[in-house]
Formats: sequence, C-alpha cells, structure tokens
Amino acid sequence: MILYQWRGPHRNFGDELNGLLWPKLLPGFFDEDKQTRFLGIGSILDGRHDPIATKLVAGSGYGGYERRIVLDQSWIVHWVRGPRTAHHLGLPPALGIGDPGSLIPLAGLAPARDAREIGFMPHFESASRGAWREVAERAGVTLIDPRDDPLDIIASIGQCRVLLSEALHGVIVADSLRVPWVAIRPLAPIHRPKWTDWAETLDVAIAFRGMRPSTALERAHLSQLSRFHIGRGVLHRQAARLKEIARDRYIEQAARALGAITGAEPQLSRGTLLDRAQSRMLETIAALRQTPMRGWRTGARDQASPDGRLNLTAVRALP
Repeated sequence: MILYQWRGPHRNFGDELNGLLWPKLLPGFFDEDKQTRFLGIGSILDGRHDPIATKLVAGSGYGGYERRIVLDQSWIVHWVRGPRTAHHLGLPPALGIGDPGSLIPLAGLAPARDAREIGFMPHFESASRGAWREVAERAGVTLIDPRDDPLDIIASIGQCRVLLSEALHGVIVADSLRVPWVAIRPLAPIHRPKWTDWAETLDVAIAFRGMRPSTALERAHLSQLSRFHIGRGVLHRQAARLKEIARDRYIEQAARALGAITGAEPQLSRGTLLDRAQSRMLETIAALRQTPMRGWRTGARDQASPDGRLNLTAVRALP
C-alpha cells in the first residue's frame, strides 16, 4: 500500500503533513504496492486516482479540484474530513469525523510553545504568485511560508501567540496546538468550501477576514482569464512581468489590509470537541491498523442503523 500525497510545482504544508503524520501513526504500514493507495490529508476524493487500484480513505475531503466521482467497490472509507464531504459522496454523516491534521500533537510532533509572534501563512498559491514576504514586513507580522519544510512550519506555528492564515491546514494545526487563529478568506473562491467541511466537525463558526492581492499576478488569477487553459498559459508566461506592475501600490494595499486583520478577535475550537474528534480518529486508526480493508464500501449491507447513524460495529466487520 502506498501513501498517496499530492505534489504540485511547489510544496504545500497540508499535503506535506501526510509524510510526517502517517508513518508516526501507522509505522511499518506502507510499502510500494501501487495497487492500493492510502488517502489521508487533503482535498483528494475525486477522479485523479487509478480506477482499478483500491483506495483506502482516512480523513480525506472533497474539494472540487478534479472531476467528480461515484464511489464503487474500489473505495474503502474509514472516515472523511467532514459532513459536507460525506454528503457530497453519499456517505453516512457519522463518517465526517475530522481532519487528520488535528492529530499532529498526538503523533509526537508538537513543538515547544513560545507564544511571542503574530504569524501569517498565505495559501501556497498566494505565496508563489504574490509578494507576501514584503507585505508581512510592512504589516509587522512574521511570514510562515507554506512551501517550507513542514517540521519548520510546525515549529513556527508553535512560536505564535496568534496565527493569521489563508491556508486551511495552518489553522487546523494551530487549533490542535491550542494556538489562537484568525481565518483569512482565501483569495480564490474554490479554496473556501473545504473550511466549513472541517469547521463543522468542531462546531466552529469561522469569522473570515478579507485580504487584498499583493501583486497584479495574483489579481489576474482571480479574473475570468484564469478559467481557461489558454488564459492560464498567458498568465504563466507573463508571471514575472505581472508581478512588477504597480508593485509598490499592490504591496501597500495588501499590507494595510493584513495589518487591520492583526486586530481581529482570534478563534479556537472548544477543547472538549477537539478531544472528542481526536479520540474518534485514533479509535478508527486503531481499527484500520488491524483490518485495513474493512470500512464503508458501496453496496455493503447493514452499515447504518434505521435512524441513519453509522453502525461502527457493522462497518468494522465488513469483509
């Protein structure tokens, strides 16, 4: 069974957490057999996967980035990120337990706390298209680049008294470490729905704060041009030039918006609900370790009780 991890042109903190977390929680569990793939952290429940391979799901979500799927017998679901993913895939709501990123402190990856910084983590796309290091300096906050080494990022979050984050997994990890956070509404609308999927598992109503693009390139990627393949090609070829157009003006506007966010009231999930979600995930992982191929499967019978709640005993006993 291989551990699946999405990789693009740049490293992304949330996806990189897979390589840190799962070998800690499931030591000796993975090999190089591509006939079975383990899907953990990320919005990866879509049509990117080999239809023949067995897909074992432990906390993944649906994000709308790739074509939609209909679950078949090649999918074995132990749990998903949240109730919205469960609904989208036609799964019992009880399978929407939470994001595995919340298990970071329980996997021996919690850093020493030194709550002295106001940290800011942009989405990895914003980090590559924008001028956020300069923006952060002008706003008086510490940039945490989601493309950096994930262990370094976790350590940096541990140094924050508050984390401002456009990246969902910045907030998820901060919340698990009990670092108060402020959610910044992602500039690209496609990245927004997954936040609610996670937040509903902890009964958190996210108070998003808005920010401004820091370069003309970021602004162009929010236009209709980015919806088309030819338009994205133009943006890619002209990226360097677009980053320099009215550069100082964009940086100044973004810095003022980010500076205003530093005064926002931070949030934190209730500790009891976080503990419950973590416990349910760990219990599911323990069962998964013993019987990885026993989970929710399309067409299996007696997986849910008449009131629609998931019958975990039945699920774990499935052949």
